[in-house]
Amino acid sequence: MVDAAVAKVCGSEAIKANLRRSWGVLSADIEATGLMLMSNLFTLRPDTKTYFTRLGDVQKGKANSKLRGHAITLTYALNNFVDSLDDPSRLKCVVEKFAVNHINRKISGDAFGAIVEPMKETLKARMGNYYSDDVAGAWAALVGVVQAAL
Repeated sequence: MVDAAVAKVCGSEAIKANLRRSWGVLSADIEATGLMLMSNLFTLRPDTKTYFTRLGDVQKGKANSKLRGHAITLTYALNNFVDSLDDPSRLKCVVEKFAVNHINRKISGDAFGAIVEPMKETLKARMGNYYSDDVAGAWAALVGVVQAAL
């Protein structure tokens, strides 16, 4: 299942181009992007807060150092994914390593999919007029790789 999801992403020049182009914008401020993504997750899917109790009060945003650290770590993982788009075996292994952390917290592929809509909103906010449904679809496909690994 992971192999098919990886092949879908790595085998599509359009998906890879959309991921790289949008990551160029998102990575300009990795911390702010990660915090926005997490904030959007908690706003759009408040039920997901139960997965993050170890971080304390997530409503504090940047003032919460544990949430801030998680947001930074998350965006560096995304950076690693984007850097691996031309090497399917590398993308698979970095995604599988990322998945281990979520498996240990009993986060299923379906539960992880809750990030798709918050990612879309983060893309809209960070990219402005450069946002497109194709960009959101590319990120949904990448999330699908993680879901397949879970």
